[in-house]
Amino acid sequence: MLLKKRFWKTVRTLIMLAFSSAMVFPFLWMLVASLTPEREIFSFPFSLIPDPINWDGYKSVWVKPVLGYTMGLYYWNTVKVTLLAMFGALITCSLAGYAYARVSFPGRDLVFLGLLATMMIPSQVVLLPNFMIYKELGLVNTHAAIWLGACFGSPFGTFLFKQYFATIPHELNEAAEMDGAGNFRIFASIMIPLAKPVIATLIIFNFMGYWNNYEGPLIYLRSPALFTLPLALKVMSNDKYFIQYAGIMAGSVSAALPILIVFVAMQKYFIQGVTIGSVKG
Repeated sequence: MLLKKRFWKTVRTLIMLAFSSAMVFPFLWMLVASLTPEREIFSFPFSLIPDPINWDGYKSVWVKPVLGYTMGLYYWNTVKVTLLAMFGALITCSLAGYAYARVSFPGRDLVFLGLLATMMIPSQVVLLPNFMIYKELGLVNTHAAIWLGACFGSPFGTFLFKQYFATIPHELNEAAEMDGAGNFRIFASIMIPLAKPVIATLIIFNFMGYWNNYEGPLIYLRSPALFTLPLALKVMSNDKYFIQYAGIMAGSVSAALPILIVFVAMQKYFIQGVTIGSVKG
């Protein structure tokens, strides 16, 4: 029985390794292609160790102008939009989650149910209404059209915070209230320091979502000086005068690195955060 158990465990491990390798290989190929001379990228068999290492792809996007500007500008645009959207969403979602979990008001559960129901609405349904609103506000072709909506919160982020705050003992609130603390003091001094797992989880999801956002910039941005990385890379790849695959791969690697860094930095709390409310709440 012990040998049989070890055998099936080995089989499962090998299967998972095979699936993991299949998922990792495109990213590995992208990294190697960014360091490979242009004429050898599509050679067969493809070598996973570029010889010699060629940095022309990175020079073509970081030094030479692409669409009139270097990759540094598109990087800065993406960082700015992502950070504004991420912090705006964190503030509003945490406040709303605390209100739904700790503040009693008439119709609270019904309002929360209506909020969750909006998660069923596809984002494409509200594209045209949002565009008309931003156009009337004069926000088209500005970065505000990309990050402003996040500052009004999201149902998913509010749900995460609400479920997490609901697991914190009410005795903490009662003790703080006896000392004269109000809701905002309790929220800032007690709840937020205890909410590291859900904050890390929402940071990862929001960072990935807004860093990789292609649809929003495509609809709202017109000037190349305002382009973010996903839109700039897409336009670059479609440019018949810029058919340089090493440069496109180099830009893709540069765009993927911040996501990997954020995930590695936050993974300590990630698993705990995504299981919020699975047992209690």
